[in-house]
Amino acid sequence: MLRRLYRIFGVLQRSQTPRYIGLSCGALLVGKLCAEIVFYYAGRLPSEFYKVLGDKDVKAFFPLLLRCMAVVAAAGTSRAALDYGAAALGVMMRSALTTYTHRRYIRARAFYETVSRGTVDNPDQRITQDVERLASSIATILAELLIAPFLIVYYTVRCWSMAGPLGPLAIYAYFVAGVLSTRAVMPPIIRSVYHQEREEGNLRFQEVRITEFAESIAFFAGEDRERAAADAALGRVIGVQHVLLRRQFWLGLITQVFSYLGATVSYAIIAVPIFLGKYDGKTGSELSSIVSMNAFVSMYLIYRFSVVIEQAKKLTDIAGYTARIVQLWEEVDRVEDTEEQEEDAADDDMRIVAENVTVSTPSGEQVLVSALTVDVAAGRSLIITGANGVGKTSVLRTLCGLWRPAAGSVRVPRRELFFLPQTAYIVAGSLREQLSYPGQQRGDNGSVRVCGDADLARILSAVGLAQLVGRISSATGAAGADHLAYDRPYPVQFWLKVLSPGEQQKISAARVLFWRPRFAILDECTSALDAAAEASVYQALVDAGITLVSVSHRQSLFKYHHMRLDLLPQGQYALTPIQAIM
Repeated sequence: MLRRLYRIFGVLQRSQTPRYIGLSCGALLVGKLCAEIVFYYAGRLPSEFYKVLGDKDVKAFFPLLLRCMAVVAAAGTSRAALDYGAAALGVMMRSALTTYTHRRYIRARAFYETVSRGTVDNPDQRITQDVERLASSIATILAELLIAPFLIVYYTVRCWSMAGPLGPLAIYAYFVAGVLSTRAVMPPIIRSVYHQEREEGNLRFQEVRITEFAESIAFFAGEDRERAAADAALGRVIGVQHVLLRRQFWLGLITQVFSYLGATVSYAIIAVPIFLGKYDGKTGSELSSIVSMNAFVSMYLIYRFSVVIEQAKKLTDIAGYTARIVQLWEEVDRVEDTEEQEEDAADDDMRIVAENVTVSTPSGEQVLVSALTVDVAAGRSLIITGANGVGKTSVLRTLCGLWRPAAGSVRVPRRELFFLPQTAYIVAGSLREQLSYPGQQRGDNGSVRVCGDADLARILSAVGLAQLVGRISSATGAAGADHLAYDRPYPVQFWLKVLSPGEQQKISAARVLFWRPRFAILDECTSALDAAAEASVYQALVDAGITLVSVSHRQSLFKYHHMRLDLLPQGQYALTPIQAIM
């Protein structure tokens, strides 16, 4: 836990805003010190009231009352300012931790391999909810833990001066007993917090899945099944929460007992010097004032220790969040280490080469293809065929570098390769942004492709979407202003509503025509198109000089390729020239 927490603070220290985080921590510490001075004077007021009221001093009463009101106002302002400062610090920490996680996780291959391996559950929850809760918890307890040593030393000296050495020694023993008691019940709570966050993520995933596939569920009349699955996920969450609550009960019992027991301890401490005659010469009002002041000092020292004890509960939450966040980072580290050990590199000859490759499932339990050797040179397209479940998509993922081969080597021109999955990926943004996705620099010269209006019209026509601009304008009530449809941004839900599944696949093909890479990996990316539309898309890709590596069951697509890789059972395969088949 300490190692992972150290890494969290290391990330905060190396973030783009460490200076602001450090200044905020310093300002929070100074503000806490100033607030404690105000709280100290507020704590002295009762003893002064005991003295004034005991002596029936009317002249001193009203100035004391005004001073009391001013101190109370200052104390309230200080508390509000501290809460605001802690919240602002939490926001900065969240920004730093999330930015670091995005930079490490959302990059080439890292996030895909982390998700596909399945060793880390719910990365989205870890990045959003867990990071936010961790940052908020750290910011909340940071000021308390930073100020605690100074306050404990000061109030120890004050307690010693009033009650002798027995006072602080009794309070220290009281604190040690509290620490040992809370430490005994903390480890099970840490594990329960971790398990609860995992099950919360699973429940959210189930709810998101129902929303995402609402149409399919409705077509299949699968509401009862989905409701049962959601209820089962909820049941697991509730079960873990009950376990956590039972374990937190004992921690809460210990912290609350020690908190309320403090008053009794404070009176026992001052009782010793009183009964020993140390204050025999004092009047009743003066003795009341001394008892009140000693109670405040002792109670506040106990309170500071109690605060430290109470942070144990928050520390268990922090430990759980830290474990989940750093576990995600460690998984990304393992992906990076594997990448550094690989020898696979971009092919300078612009070809996809697999040499004696064994393709297996990510877990390695099943071998799909053995000793695969294939060389796809520019201009020599390849089509992959085979029965369902034989591993066609797995071979594609390996050839394009998404999966690592279990054996052998693969060389891929990554900068000159596009992968089109069967389910088209639609993004939020304008039509221009749809076609130019991912909208980043490509090519060795670092130039940026510009998607002009003429490019849009030509590409859309090539894939059979010439009327799309007019449809978008009509759907948004902007008929006659087609030029605005190019650059007006729309949410993902709009595109999913306007575009049919086949048109979404056409958008994916249009991206390839815009970027014009040397190679395009097509995983049944035209499965929702009729034969004529499919032929039109393939012809446009071939006319653009793009080398294709396709998966398809349709013989009508053979003519757009030069080689056929037929995957057979038991990991066998056959590589045949198309001319020998046609």
